Amino acid sequence: MSATACYSHIAVVRNLRGGETGLTMPGSMFRPRKNRRKVDLARKTGEVKATVKHHAPSMLKALAATALSVGLGYGAFQGWTWATTTARFAVRTVKVVGNSRVTPAQVARLGGPMVGVNLFATDLGSLERALAAHPWVKSVRVNRGLPETLIISVVEHEPVALVSVSDLYLVNADGEPFKRAQPNEAMDLPLITGIERDALVARRDEARSSIRLALSAVEAWGRSPASKGLGLSEVNVSDSGLTLVTTAGQEIVLGDAALEPALARLGRIRRELSARQLTAEVIRLDNRTRPDWVAVQTSKGNGRTP
Repeated sequence: MSATACYSHIAVVRNLRGGETGLTMPGSMFRPRKNRRKVDLARKTGEVKATVKHHAPSMLKALAATALSVGLGYGAFQGWTWATTTARFAVRTVKVVGNSRVTPAQVARLGGPMVGVNLFATDLGSLERALAAHPWVKSVRVNRGLPETLIISVVEHEPVALVSVSDLYLVNADGEPFKRAQPNEAMDLPLITGIERDALVARRDEARSSIRLALSAVEAWGRSPASKGLGLSEVNVSDSGLTLVTTAGQEIVLGDAALEPALARLGRIRRELSARQLTAEVIRLDNRTRPDWVAVQTSKGNGRTP
């Protein structure tokens, strides 16, 4: 086959710029190739636009909320700054309530300068801790009373007994020795003895338990008809139990007997002694081997009543 025959189907075209001839191939063999970078960029741009269009409302709301929060925070800061510095809220009155033994002068000494200080600039927590150092203060709460009042609410200890541990200490109903008793604080209170000072310091829970046991005996005595209107002057706590001493000087040895039943027996014994016209100096209810037996020491001698 000749060269002419091989290329007979190829069209001869004229160059657009002149008369030169050239060869051309079918159009399908030289299709122009699209720019992939431009296509990807266009697709991504479209996706971004669609995303922005979809989320635009929520984004605007978030931005508005952020701007509002910033504005409110700034406004609150400015307001607090003004409130803590203005003389409009300077303290002019200190009101102390709930106190009977804590004096306003003592409050002023412990709390430091209060009048003239800005009400909102006053550190209430620090003031409460300072006032709690007073020995009569059981708890204290400080509040602001707008526009110019500081209110100090005091709960004081209520002494129910004295405990002897080298010195005399006042004891509250929780069994807590809260302050050393002063001569001008002499009170008609039962005295708890038998508690060692070392125990009160090193074994505080054990000592408080013993004190509470003594206080429970005082309470039970006050409720019992066996007391006959007499108070207790002393409650001794020892390893062998409790011993009560009345204000008339009578000694009642309870040992570790249950309080209520023991006091009920004591009432029966006193009635029997009264019927015999006997006065007991010591009544012992601590017989462990024979709990129903009672030993009585009278002013005329010794006796034993089963």
